[in-house]
Amino acid sequence: MAVREFIIGTRQQQDWKWLVIGALFFTGIGAGLFLTTLILGSILGMVVGVILVLGGGLLLLLDLSRPLVAWRIFARPQQSWVSRGIIGISSFAVLGIVHIISLVMQPSGWASSGAPWMAGPAWMMAVGILAGIAALFVASYPGFLLGGMRPISVWNSAYIPALFLTSALLGGLGIINLLPLNLERLPWALTFLQSTGLVVAIFELLLLLGLILLAQTETTEESVHLLTHGPLRFHFFIGLLGLGLIVPLVLQGLVSVGAGVASLLLIEGVLHLFGVFLLRYIIFRAGIYVSPA
Repeated sequence: MAVREFIIGTRQQQDWKWLVIGALFFTGIGAGLFLTTLILGSILGMVVGVILVLGGGLLLLLDLSRPLVAWRIFARPQQSWVSRGIIGISSFAVLGIVHIISLVMQPSGWASSGAPWMAGPAWMMAVGILAGIAALFVASYPGFLLGGMRPISVWNSAYIPALFLTSALLGGLGIINLLPLNLERLPWALTFLQSTGLVVAIFELLLLLGLILLAQTETTEESVHLLTHGPLRFHFFIGLLGLGLIVPLVLQGLVSVGAGVASLLLIEGVLHLFGVFLLRYIIFRAGIYVSPA
């Protein structure tokens, strides 16, 4: 009988490509925008957030090998994070749309202040809170989706879901800088946005440092090497850390102390979105399979 020799090898994952990266980018920034503008009570921001999440969900469906039978994935939430993700996106869209419609049709004037924790009928507050919880799930679930890929150790890290959540919030904050939102009625809005952006950006920096410095397995170290010394080093250091996180922090600081013009916030918003996309790109590109060679 012939003896078979099994050799454990590694290879860079090539299965998850641009459609998935784009899908998780749009769902993430949409959920982050909805959650942030839900707190602020901006209907325009919530509408744009729902549209972005639905666009990302459509890209996820297009990535399936047989999109015409995609309805079957709804029946497998106990087995598949893809199924849980699609159900979560669908639930978020329904709750978000119902909440937006209820705000627009509210005759008491609460339609101009849609934060569910401020005032309004109990049922409307409940819908808004549930929509916010669903947005949190949509923003963070890609990390759990990747965590289900056991052969790729860097995706199994506890840092990944937190990174997706923080970057989604940064993306939402970035879009707020690009939208004509009427926030003058809330004197605390600017302070809230600045302080939240600072805390979230610093937290994401700490998560990235933890992912890089606390790599434990050999395949995780190989993924980290791609980010710090390999072909992704420019994407990581210059793109993500530099342009995506540090430069926006500097711009925000200049505006907050009055040393910069408000138009710098537009640049900050664009750079935040660039960083959110780049994070997803390098996480996928750094995925290393452990498989029989």
